[in-house]
Amino acid sequence: MKWAVSQAAPLRRVHVTKDLFLFDGPAYASGGHLANAQIDGALHFGGQQQWMSRNVHIGKGIQGGAWSLVFTGCTGQVPDASAGDESSPSITVLNTPAVRIEKPYIAMQQDGTKFDLRVPRTILDETKTIGPQFVGGNDDVRDFSRVHVAVAGDEGSTIQAALDDGKDIVFSPGIHKLTKTLEIRHNNQVVLGLGLAAIVAPTNVSPCIHVAPCLSGVRIAGIMLEASTRSECGDSVDESSLLEWGDVNVKDAGDPKDPGAMFDVFCRVGGATKGNRSDIYVDAMMRIHSGNVVGDNLWLWRADHAELNDSEATANYPHISPLYHQSEENEFRVETGIEVRGDDVTMFGLAVEHANGHQTVWSGERGAVYFYQCELPYGVKQESFGDKDFTGYLITDSVQNHKLAGAGIYSNFRNEEVRVKTAIRHPQTDIECINPFTVRLDNNGCIESIVNGLGDAATDQGIPCRGK
Repeated sequence: MKWAVSQAAPLRRVHVTKDLFLFDGPAYASGGHLANAQIDGALHFGGQQQWMSRNVHIGKGIQGGAWSLVFTGCTGQVPDASAGDESSPSITVLNTPAVRIEKPYIAMQQDGTKFDLRVPRTILDETKTIGPQFVGGNDDVRDFSRVHVAVAGDEGSTIQAALDDGKDIVFSPGIHKLTKTLEIRHNNQVVLGLGLAAIVAPTNVSPCIHVAPCLSGVRIAGIMLEASTRSECGDSVDESSLLEWGDVNVKDAGDPKDPGAMFDVFCRVGGATKGNRSDIYVDAMMRIHSGNVVGDNLWLWRADHAELNDSEATANYPHISPLYHQSEENEFRVETGIEVRGDDVTMFGLAVEHANGHQTVWSGERGAVYFYQCELPYGVKQESFGDKDFTGYLITDSVQNHKLAGAGIYSNFRNEEVRVKTAIRHPQTDIECINPFTVRLDNNGCIESIVNGLGDAATDQGIPCRGK
């Protein structure tokens, strides 16, 4: 089987009876996510720059891979952990995760005429947090009489009324434009998108979704959250985002026995919307204030390129692409990619790209990230980015405990020489960084060090510079 993809194209809940090929010929690809899968043959990564494999049984080992491969809860012929070098990927392995939550899905009932929404329950038993699970005996099976199916064009008030009634929401494929934030206020509610449903934020840039604090078992899955063009009238929120989990002024430890969870949730600021590109911006793409939240394949993207406006006859950098506008510094602005303020937040696959400031800011305790992929913004200047000591991953000074495993941070400063002092910054407390590395993808400048000023500068194009 061939599944040659790059980002936002996860593969889940599959049994491949032969080999699985995750690449197409000699071309590089920029990574992906494989979860809850059984591969009877070998797993071929080819030129994939990085890849996250979670709860995968690997029958006949692996081949290939460029820079970083991360395996959590995998069984079979899992490769041994290694630091990698200039020509082979680092291998990061977590044998037994402390928590396992699978993505909700839809299944046909036995009569062949009706569907169920199946919501896998949280697993904390470490004998069961490894390997694939297909049987469904752990699922909470929900009849569709308690599910509201939203189609493009539905009024947001109708969707909100269903949420207030305690129903789950399934978004059909399409573009769903909101006028108000969708508020999740009930324990165990599910918001599931099909066909990568896109949810466009209200024009006052209040978030697409807000999860109330102190809830258990909420699931958000399979959706693209998209920034809107800000309206010229009306009140805008003080700190804009696309998703808020919890409230900034409410201390919420979350539920360690039934955490909230996100699966295949992607954010997009710019890229597909024509018009004034400076009118599309958010302060952060995502904020997590509550504790005990699990992320499983999140990709947060500030657009580095965009559709040409109707008035534009040519692209601004035609040597890069004659078809797309290359984003400048004050277009599609995102001040911070993601802010994590809650304690005990775990990520299995997090990608954050092109924010104008820090890409990730983590201030919660006991956070853990397994697989991190990050590109710094392309069209910035030394005085606006490098001199301000922005990083790819910032753990704030108050944090006592944190784990970051398999983190790659890349530069591609298109317009001018920009030098970033360090990719990852953290306090001198109980912080564990496993297999961090940097790469200069192309163009000017570089990242001068890997962690806290230590490690060499990534100056050779396409060659990873690895932490010791």
